[in-house]
Amino acid sequence: MTKLVIAGKIHADGMALLEAEPELEIELFEDPGADLPMESLSTADALLIRYGVITPAMAEEMPNLKVVSRHGVGCDNLPTAELGARGVPVTIVGPVNAVSVAEQVLAMMMALTKKIIPGDAAVREGNWNYRNTVRMSDLSGKSLLLLGFGRIGREVARRAAAFDMGVRVHDPYVADQAVAEAGYDSVSDWRDVLGEVDFLSLHLPATPETMGLIGVDELSVMKPTAILINAARGGLIDEDALAVALQGPLASGGAGLDCLLSEPPDVKHVLFSLPNVVFSPHSAALSAESMRAMGVVSAQNVLAGLKGTLDPGLIFNAKALQEVGHAI
Repeated sequence: MTKLVIAGKIHADGMALLEAEPELEIELFEDPGADLPMESLSTADALLIRYGVITPAMAEEMPNLKVVSRHGVGCDNLPTAELGARGVPVTIVGPVNAVSVAEQVLAMMMALTKKIIPGDAAVREGNWNYRNTVRMSDLSGKSLLLLGFGRIGREVARRAAAFDMGVRVHDPYVADQAVAEAGYDSVSDWRDVLGEVDFLSLHLPATPETMGLIGVDELSVMKPTAILINAARGGLIDEDALAVALQGPLASGGAGLDCLLSEPPDVKHVLFSLPNVVFSPHSAALSAESMRAMGVVSAQNVLAGLKGTLDPGLIFNAKALQEVGHAI
């Protein structure tokens, strides 16, 4: 028998694919807050991980591991380089959640510019006169700066353009020509244009270089009405600095935050008392359609990894595998 450990509940259609394999022994840990027991991990041939963290030390105690399938696209909870050095591919689900996240970004932009949440509260409280005291604004004619032009960034750009927004892109890994051919403006130094844009949307991984990327200096040069969106990874923004800015120079602006440095967060933080912030519980990718697709693709990746038939485009640590001469 081949043993698969699943960390976190996946869609029933994905589970059905796995359960149809007669030689696959499945051990499922549904609780997202539970620690993954090493006695189970140490005998696993495959790992499908939605929740939890695998450290390099933990990975070393998993000698049978042949594939790790991430239920998502971010792999900052996995020692991808170390696994690659051992010839263990780490897979992602690809673009299946890009539309869901992109729509969430636009929803947050709309909620903040159209004052949806305070307007709803005013009507429920009988304050119809609220309509005469608030100044909403439009997306049309506004400028958006995207930091990151991967699958999700491209979907956000398409939707923003449909609202007649001007879109600028910074991504050192994407050629200027590719950005131009998509119909957008490429910027080499995003900080040079930060004071000119109305919206800044982050689409970056969590790395030592990106953590705390948006801090006091960056916030201080943004327009007073600017809106910052983070539906990528928690920690990209200095949350203390953001709270200060949103009560001062950015008080006429706002922020939409799908992810935070600590999850779940400490709701006593001043950010949670501010009316110009919209939150969601790191759920931008969790539409019904996206959840099914992620469950199915992550299950397919497990089976393909065990059979040696993985799609190279879904291997996150392909470079590390190639460096040790592992065929992809």
